[in-house]
Amino acid sequence: MHIIITIGSWALIILLFLQPGTAHKGAVEGMRIFTTSLLPYLLPYLVITQMFIRSQNTFLHTKNKFKLYMNVYILSAIGGFPSGAAVISSLKEMGTLNERNASWLLGICHAPSPMFVIGFVGIEIFHAEFAGLKLLIIIHGINLLFLLVFIFFSKPIQQNDYKASITVSPFQESIKETSQILLLIGTTVIFFTTVSIIVFESVKEVLPSISPLLLVFVASFFEMTGGISLAGEILAGKASLPFIVAIIIAFSGISIHMQIIVLAQKARISIKRYILFRFLHMLIIPLFFII
Repeated sequence: MHIIITIGSWALIILLFLQPGTAHKGAVEGMRIFTTSLLPYLLPYLVITQMFIRSQNTFLHTKNKFKLYMNVYILSAIGGFPSGAAVISSLKEMGTLNERNASWLLGICHAPSPMFVIGFVGIEIFHAEFAGLKLLIIIHGINLLFLLVFIFFSKPIQQNDYKASITVSPFQESIKETSQILLLIGTTVIFFTTVSIIVFESVKEVLPSISPLLLVFVASFFEMTGGISLAGEILAGKASLPFIVAIIIAFSGISIHMQIIVLAQKARISIKRYILFRFLHMLIIPLFFII
């Protein structure tokens, strides 16, 4: 793994020197995606949820495992990724969730926000709001099935021995935590959008006759939003568009994975189950969507 990272880093450094204009273009595009598509929605939601989980509200402080895990899922579903991971990591650090349960929930409570799927994907990409709603229902239906199985077989709630002290100022703590989360999200989005565009342009130069579908997957591998936008342009009107977009959303992109992995590592949560569920999503969601 160390060798792969080293080779990849040197390859990116060389590409950055060879294509400074493209790198700048990618960074600007990453800034645009973060400031116009992510920040306006994530900022208020993250502040509110961080305040909510720090207020000692009975909504998240219960020994009833069904109630606790369903409530965590509701918070995650409303905000979408990586907001769900932020909620779960915060609850783990506060002692509400132990490492094992947080690890399972990190893998299960992973879904894009309703606004993104219905608004951006449904209306702008599919030009059909119902198609976006259908995709959202499939994603949450599969997740809820996994969640119910987990709840049924899980042991009674065993919280961490460590209990965080009651926050003197929930608003101040929520602002502090939100700023750190947004810095993480902004950095990863800008970086991987830059990498995506550099690799995308390099592949087009080296292989000018490459399939447009492969270009879509190259872009989507690093950053989901940009990949979906490209798919909407290249595959507009084609029957394969819904299936391809479903695969992209199920995979989510390296940018989102890195955001969630960093949040998980910060709270010392294992990511093995998260990786397992991403493979399951890629196998199940696209098949159900095209049926």
